[in-house]
Amino acid sequence: MAESTDPSSELWPLVRNIYRSALKRLNSRLSKEKITFSQYSVLLALSRKGPMQMSKLSEHMLVAPANVTGLVDRMERKGYVRRKRHESDRRLYLIEPTSLGTTVFRSIYSRFHSYVESIGQDLTKEEMNEVIVALRKVLSTVERTREI
Repeated sequence: MAESTDPSSELWPLVRNIYRSALKRLNSRLSKEKITFSQYSVLLALSRKGPMQMSKLSEHMLVAPANVTGLVDRMERKGYVRRKRHESDRRLYLIEPTSLGTTVFRSIYSRFHSYVESIGQDLTKEEMNEVIVALRKVLSTVERTREI
C-alpha cells in the first residue's frame, strides 16, 4: 500500500499519540497512588455526577454492569467508595466516594489538571482556539459516522 501524502492521513496517528502520551503520564501518577485508571474513572464520574446507582455508573463509563460491580467491590475493599441505600427506594444502592477516595481523587485530579493546562503552553491563544475549533469539527464528524 502506497503511503498517502494527504495531510488528513496524519490526523488519526496524531490524535492517537496525543491520547497515548497523556494516558501514559496519568497511569504513571495513578500507580503511585495505587489506583487503576478504571478506579480513577469511577471517582471522576462520582465527583462530577454525585452518588449514583451501579447501572448509571455502568452507563456513564460505557461498560457492562458486571464489570462495574467487580470494580466497585475492589474499590470498596480499598476504602475508596461505599454502597449506601437509596433514601426513597431501599432496594437500590448508591455508590459514593469515601473521604479516602475523595482525597486520592483530588490529589490526582489537581496534578492532572495542571498537566492538561500545560499541554497548550507552546501555542498562542489564537492557535489554541483554532485547534479547539478544528478538533470539535473532527469530533462531530466522528460522532456522525455510523460504521467504518
